[in-house]
Amino acid sequence: MRILAGVLNLVIGFVYVQYGTLTFLDMRRNWRRMGFSHFGAAWIAMTVTCGPHHFVHGLHLLSGGSEGVLDLVTVAVGFPAGVIWFLLRLEAFRGGRGDRFISGSPLWVLALPTAFGMFLTAVAAAFIARGVRMPGELVLVAPNALLVVIYGLIGYYLVRTQVANRRPLGGWSVSGLALAVIFPTCALMHAAYGYYALGGRFPVALGGLAIDWLAVPAGLYFLWVVHLLYRGNFLDWNGARGLESAASDVIATGEPAVGAA
Repeated sequence: MRILAGVLNLVIGFVYVQYGTLTFLDMRRNWRRMGFSHFGAAWIAMTVTCGPHHFVHGLHLLSGGSEGVLDLVTVAVGFPAGVIWFLLRLEAFRGGRGDRFISGSPLWVLALPTAFGMFLTAVAAAFIARGVRMPGELVLVAPNALLVVIYGLIGYYLVRTQVANRRPLGGWSVSGLALAVIFPTCALMHAAYGYYALGGRFPVALGGLAIDWLAVPAGLYFLWVVHLLYRGNFLDWNGARGLESAASDVIATGEPAVGAA
């Protein structure tokens, strides 16, 4: 279990860093024609902090550190969505479709909210049942607590946008669904990490703590951009297109603004 959790964290860390790399390359390629993208910049800031967090944690586990069941479960649940979104963005970067469309509402899509609710309930129950042995070190996991709230809010706006666009689109975007799953599961990953750190199972190293604190302003920046795009009153790389269209394209399809060339 420890090795599996470590490997999954390393892979997710690599995927996050590649998110940022692809976005940076796309921004550089389109800079002269389309200018600066707040969505792209915020996405890069997020990925260059999330990726190292998982790298550090994965290396700790593989070097013999203690693992936790909740840590493994939360990472495993978010892993497929993260990889799917990365592969779709890589396809788009190489000139491909970059998304798939699901017409109607298949049973497995309708079951996602219930499944996630059950998963969240199980995680919360495990937290309550196990308790915390070292509450005095709460300051050490404060950034993780903040990231739980920030990523939860980002997920809220992404999920609401997916639901709102289902009827006019006549279905669902696979890329959008994947992105909407990523952030709630990221929130749970940080909750599990903070929980085990408080219990003394995960050591809070200075380097890891610095990475997590850097992730807080990056997450707030991304939340600000996503919220404005959700409200439809933010202009970001949509030159010849209407504001409402740009916001819909960026969030409803799960495609970063930098892909809207």
